[in-house]
Amino acid sequence: MSNDLSQTCKACGRRDKFDFHGPYEVWCSVVPIYLQNLVVCLTCFDEFAEKMGVDYAPYIKVLYFVGGHTSIDFEATSYVSD
Repeated sequence: MSNDLSQTCKACGRRDKFDFHGPYEVWCSVVPIYLQNLVVCLTCFDEFAEKMGVDYAPYIKVLYFVGGHTSIDFEATSYVSD
């Protein structure tokens, strides 16, 4: 029996293993409108942000990994953007 709490990204269809939070305004400026009320994985969010020219890194303070057997919180201590 799996305790996997992850969801599926509605942009790419892959299992979303990382939960993250940032300002609503950043989300809306990055994620296409048809996906804004759905699950979008960090990989797709990053790709959307790159296409839109949005540096979201300063707004992500904690990443939450959700696996099949455990969950882990990662706290951001610094970031590097191109």
